[in-house]
Amino acid sequence: MPNYLHELRNRLVNRGQQSRIRTYRIPRLWHCWEYPGQTRSAGREISVDPYDYLVQCIDRVVLPVQSGRGLGGKSLSRIEGVRTAGPLKVRDGRKNRRAGDWIRTATIYGMLVRMTTAWDHDGNGKLTSTRFTESGTFLKSILLLPLLRRMGVNVVYMLPIGRHSDLFRKGTLGCPYSAKSFTQLEPRLHDRLLSSDPSDIDLEFGAFVEAAHRLGIRVMVDLAPRTAARDNDWLLDHPEWFYWIDRRAEKSYAAPRLPGVTYNNPIPSRMHEIYAPEEVRAHLAKFRHAPSVTDPARWQRFVASARKKPPRNLVAAIAREFGVITPPGFSDVINDTQPPWSDITYLRMFLDHPAAAVKHLRNAKSQPPYVLFDVAKASLCPGRRPNRGLWNAVAGILPFYQRFGIDGARVDMAHALPKPLEEMILERPRKLDPDFCFMAEELGIQNHAKVHRAGYNVLIGPSWYMEPRPHEGLVHEFVHGCLRDLKVPALATAETPDTPRAVTRPGGRPFARAMAVLNAFLPRAVPFISSGAECLERQPMNLGLDATPRDRFALNRGDPLYGKLAFFDPFALHWSNAGAPAMVELLTRVAELRTRYVRDLAAPSNHFAPKVLVNAKRMIASGFLVDRRRGGLIAVANLDFKSARRVVLGSLPPAIRARRRVEILLHTSSQAPSCRMARGRFSATLGPGEFSLLRL
Repeated sequence: MPNYLHELRNRLVNRGQQSRIRTYRIPRLWHCWEYPGQTRSAGREISVDPYDYLVQCIDRVVLPVQSGRGLGGKSLSRIEGVRTAGPLKVRDGRKNRRAGDWIRTATIYGMLVRMTTAWDHDGNGKLTSTRFTESGTFLKSILLLPLLRRMGVNVVYMLPIGRHSDLFRKGTLGCPYSAKSFTQLEPRLHDRLLSSDPSDIDLEFGAFVEAAHRLGIRVMVDLAPRTAARDNDWLLDHPEWFYWIDRRAEKSYAAPRLPGVTYNNPIPSRMHEIYAPEEVRAHLAKFRHAPSVTDPARWQRFVASARKKPPRNLVAAIAREFGVITPPGFSDVINDTQPPWSDITYLRMFLDHPAAAVKHLRNAKSQPPYVLFDVAKASLCPGRRPNRGLWNAVAGILPFYQRFGIDGARVDMAHALPKPLEEMILERPRKLDPDFCFMAEELGIQNHAKVHRAGYNVLIGPSWYMEPRPHEGLVHEFVHGCLRDLKVPALATAETPDTPRAVTRPGGRPFARAMAVLNAFLPRAVPFISSGAECLERQPMNLGLDATPRDRFALNRGDPLYGKLAFFDPFALHWSNAGAPAMVELLTRVAELRTRYVRDLAAPSNHFAPKVLVNAKRMIASGFLVDRRRGGLIAVANLDFKSARRVVLGSLPPAIRARRRVEILLHTSSQAPSCRMARGRFSATLGPGEFSLLRL
């Protein structure tokens, strides 16, 4: 097995001996371990010798935790010796459990690497240093691991880290979801502190995963297998894996409007309603066959020339030579108002048209392959001839990352993939690691049983939408409705990489703090910390969900990052926010308690829902039996962020009704509430937005 971490450490030692760099600024918040070297304070930053700081972090924090040199390239379950015990079952110690269900007791930290560890290391007010890599890197992400462990994080979920395209970008950077290559790491995540050679990126990522594992933190990656960059590397070898339109139609290309259609997804029995409008016929007329089909000999000459001297813009070169271009993608929701996705294109999942659509085409045999709502939703409207070569390539993406030892993945839009392809994507990683975990991109809970049967371990769920709406009763509905009887747990979070930040919602910082704590003590839920929540970041990363154009401008106008979105532009989190240390301290206290009681929290049979007898619309409570003789836990929060509220809880289990002593384990303000148990009922008064965790 590779020794990524030791090799990285030794190379840093050698580079440090040759380097004259001694001043390297980092956020003070990152510095949460006992560094023996010299530091210089600069406001909410410190300056260090970067090489000594990195080596000392590895030597003092990471390496001592778990002995052994052969940890590189292995998942944490393989390191711990978890074995297969049957279909979708693994033997963990002496117990059998469902494969990948370690996620049920996890706290997940979601990060966009190039943003999360970006910083102005030379202090010139910009992220454009010629001395340092000031965007985020895998190397600097190792420095973040001690902070994450302190906050109780035991799973790092990384947004796409594969090489992405710079064509058709929406900002100054390409979006990480515009996959130029599915089996190469993004070279811009390489750190110049290590070398000037971006090919060292494999070493840096492997060392990060190994360092995380030594600290008991698993690593999950993001896979978006339905789309690719419009100049994806597969284009030259497999142009038939893509769709093509006349280059002259590119400017007017968009999803056709379907007048009179009010449903979101195509219905096979009502396909005539999709294909009848003239707008759709005009849309289909824009498509062309792949250039390798229309002129095979000229295509081969073009490929040979492009390999010998790669064009700066492959898509433009093809357009000039053959008059066709890969089209931008668009939403698969009928009559969605989203504009086309300029930087990505759909991959061609079937070599024929959707079976339900053929009879509605004017001439199916002569119609070039095309993209429409039914084509994009191949799970609902499949063809009869699977594109086997593409399917095999897509199913091989996650095994590529497994050679670095990753532990799981989120599969983007898997519910829209052909069912057999989805099964391939889920099966192959588990042949290498039976305990591999999968997250389903289900934004609701109605399909929870379906995704459980498919082999997923957790779904995203609707908390990102419901939690910011306590005034509508949606927090109560999420906790006591959505989470009830789930086959797989849902994420619990008030913000995601696609939504506005929690601190910009009604209630502001008190709301963000209250939800961050409440989410750690919910049944059938996995708390999710979206990178930046710990420093009370205001600026969203993207505006894909529950957002308006105005949400883009959450920062003060004088901020150099005003209006910037991390999905498309250089961005560094505001790690020096005034409330950030207190937020980290709160998450640290939460982590200690969640770690102590996580087994009780994760067992559905332990959960009970106290009845809120006073201020039921403004107070929310959740309870867990810890021991039938020793009582349990009650988590209670005031969802009124303007006024103090009194709460009275009834319908408590006998083991708690008999208790007289109330122990406050956690309270989100400095002044703890006065609590009382009398006649089998609990009562207290909580200030605006306050949360309490109580042991009774």
